[in-house]
Amino acid sequence: MAEGLGREYNQIMRASALRRLRWQLACLILVYFFAGAASQKLVPGVDEIIPFFGWSLFSKVPNEESRYTLLVHRHEAEILEPPVSFLHAPDTIVTGNRYVGRKVIQRLGRAVERGETARVGDLRRLVEESYLSGRVRYELVFERYDPVRKWKTGANFEQRSLGQFTSGEGL
Repeated sequence: MAEGLGREYNQIMRASALRRLRWQLACLILVYFFAGAASQKLVPGVDEIIPFFGWSLFSKVPNEESRYTLLVHRHEAEILEPPVSFLHAPDTIVTGNRYVGRKVIQRLGRAVERGETARVGDLRRLVEESYLSGRVRYELVFERYDPVRKWKTGANFEQRSLGQFTSGEGL
């Protein structure tokens, strides 16, 4: 009989501990929710306080990006109409890692915009020797675009040419 009472007592204590744990978890979630909501109001000029935040990540993501890219107009004797971007050009034109090449193109675009002639020559040489195969006529372009719109339609807000070059010429 005493053994049966001990077993019942243990079951009651386990159930009580489980209820207490559920209650504590519910309180923690409730406090976290209200702290996140209040964090935007309590500290002026700060939108989110980590780890208490207001869940506004996607409302803060800009829908506009900009980058420099190369448009390939001609490879050897073949004219490409319409011109093909560096990232989408066939492997017969672009060699090496395209994404590393894209980083070099970003530096090239900034150097052209700043008028850094020596740096432009060095970066052009690097692009042409490491990422372009054969004789290539290309255009350095600045693009400003909405990523979703560009993905769906290919349209840019702005596309500005920074110059046309032929690999190996003018270096």
